[in-house]
Amino acid sequence: MKKITLLFIFLGISNGFSQSFPLDFSSPSHLMTGYDGCNVTLIDDNGNMVAQVIGGGQLYDTAQLDLAENLDLSDDGNNTITFMIKPLNGNTTGNHLLKFEGGVGGPATVELPFTTTGTSWQSITLNFGSGLGNYSKVVLFTDFNNYETDTYWVDNFAGGTNIAPPPPLPTPSGPAPVPTADPSTVVSMYSESYPNTYQYSFGTASDVDLDSGAGINNALKINFAIAGFGAGYNETDVTTAQYVHFDYWTSNATTFGLYLISNTPVTEYVYRLPEQEAIVLNTWKSVTIPMSYFTNLGFNATTWFQYKFDVLAATPGTVYFDNVYFTTSALGTKIFENIDVKMFPNPSSSNLNFKLNDRANNVAFYNQLGQLILSKNIAENEFSIDVSELNEGQYFVKISSDSNSITKIFIKK
Repeated sequence: MKKITLLFIFLGISNGFSQSFPLDFSSPSHLMTGYDGCNVTLIDDNGNMVAQVIGGGQLYDTAQLDLAENLDLSDDGNNTITFMIKPLNGNTTGNHLLKFEGGVGGPATVELPFTTTGTSWQSITLNFGSGLGNYSKVVLFTDFNNYETDTYWVDNFAGGTNIAPPPPLPTPSGPAPVPTADPSTVVSMYSESYPNTYQYSFGTASDVDLDSGAGINNALKINFAIAGFGAGYNETDVTTAQYVHFDYWTSNATTFGLYLISNTPVTEYVYRLPEQEAIVLNTWKSVTIPMSYFTNLGFNATTWFQYKFDVLAATPGTVYFDNVYFTTSALGTKIFENIDVKMFPNPSSSNLNFKLNDRANNVAFYNQLGQLILSKNIAENEFSIDVSELNEGQYFVKISSDSNSITKIFIKK
């Protein structure tokens, strides 16, 4: 809903004019768009039009182009990309990078470094290897991962095979439900309904207006195939909050997580779907998490200063988020703490015993990466699980009953 950063405005607009490989910059439709201070224009080089890229002096300033047809790099015999580049001054270390994003049928992104020397036209050949998919965006980083800057002429990108892009994903038919929590109980992270005091943002996302009328009702759109997204705040004490809430809508995501991040030291704690609850497709879904879930993991609620939505590795899946906030309101949800669980001994090297005030139906063990390691179906409120085969270390143990669940930390020794 509320705009987090002007970056969203730009990301909501197409990154340049659409065109397909090969790119010879003979038409304005070939023009790439610069980001983070990078400037791109078309110029005449003795009767031949080329792209001029002037670096922005940032670590990751880029020239980008959305492709009208996806570039298929899945054929290892036909995924070598060639192009020409000319540094006009030759006053940098000459370390650059070419990247493709929006992958389908393979890794979400793929990239290779390359170098330049001197000030003459140079031919660059990049073999992108096997196991790839097809990609909807080309991204050129000049002077990658440093603050150096030069002016570069580039021309004649070629290679790969053009294919039709996949059909567009479904989109929400309307905005997320308007939250009803009392504003006096809320610390907002993303919402137009409550004040938002973010200081900065990181990652990649866009604000999308889902109001079909004259009004504005934005949602945060994140394509996890490209990157996650988060924002930072002044260090804030949120110990009075009882819940953290967000709404989401997706047609294709298979995994994502909400991370709360505490300061001094900077430590992340995640509530991940579908490990903690199933992902629901094609409708707005509200998620309300007791703060005890995070504090049981070790989250320091006195030094909260960042949140993010992210995945463990770049994974296809586009998700719309809205109404992300802490609150002391009950929100009319079932409370996970209804399950009273005693888990002992902890640490343990052999058997782990459980005693509940409700009958459990499943116990699942997840490692620190959120991967399911062990799952047992249960129909009792007192039971024991053999953990002798688990590797030593820390695990998250999710105990579920018919209506509720709770997650605890277990140390295998």
